[in-house]
Amino acid sequence: MAAETERSELRERLEGFHTSKRLTELYLSPVGGNFDSAHLREINRRIFQDLPAAGFPEVKPGQFREPAPAGMDWVKHRQLDGLNVISHVAYSPMDNASIARLDDALQQIDVAKLSRLKTTPFVRAIGRLYSELDYIHPFPDGNSRTLREFTRELAEACGYNIDWTRFAAHPNGRNLLYVGRDLAVNELAMPHLRNDQTRRSVAFTQDQLAGNRDLTDLLRDAVLPGRAIAFRKLREPAALAAFPELATAFETMHKAEAFSREKYADDAGQRREFMDAVRKTVLERLDAGHTNDFGMKKNRPQEAERVRSPPSGERDR
Repeated sequence: MAAETERSELRERLEGFHTSKRLTELYLSPVGGNFDSAHLREINRRIFQDLPAAGFPEVKPGQFREPAPAGMDWVKHRQLDGLNVISHVAYSPMDNASIARLDDALQQIDVAKLSRLKTTPFVRAIGRLYSELDYIHPFPDGNSRTLREFTRELAEACGYNIDWTRFAAHPNGRNLLYVGRDLAVNELAMPHLRNDQTRRSVAFTQDQLAGNRDLTDLLRDAVLPGRAIAFRKLREPAALAAFPELATAFETMHKAEAFSREKYADDAGQRREFMDAVRKTVLERLDAGHTNDFGMKKNRPQEAERVRSPPSGERDR
């Protein structure tokens, strides 16, 4: 038992070291595939490629897990950090029907269509996709890291940014993300469970966690259009080179600056307050996925939901 514990602790240390390095490499040089099964497998392979040679031949990078035995469910019992709560979450049996379901979910990815969505519907779409892939849970290990990288690459291809690291800013964030994902996965799993004990455990977890934020709600804190980030962080020439559609936003700021200098020529404080209000309006529109109509109108319909304070923290398998 002691030797098994020691080996488990060694694997955790080595896995953390190697996968962190590989995830950094993926961030700098993504797979660049077609968001199909081969793309998903390659991400998993790259993340975990070092483990077999490091003394853990049971790790099979890029390979799907074996089907669950007949009549049994594939279940994880997750202890939430710092809480006296165990989350029971059930995944697909990874049988032929599950593999077909995976292929169907991936075949439905349409980058061009997703790219045309405003932020709120994009978040809903990416949340549904993540939950579906998470329920299928194709790999024996590392599904979360694989899916985060897969959806990050997909979002980038669609002109969006998913900042999964945002959930690491607070110790409770890992639990928030676990709970949001587990609720979504269990909802998908319930109609397909084979075992009565699994049904009772999953139903208990759903009742116990009811009322927490779901995954899509959490993602609203982590997803922004790439151009909105560029507007915030880049100088105008660089931002326009990357996103020419930002021209109207910058033009709005220039016109507002000229107006404020004329209107509040003798009141620097009033000018700053006015420009802050204009910038806030422009950012709200950009965050919501718009590239025009930045005027400060009264009673404008509130397309964008306010960005909430981020929950945080996630490092899981």
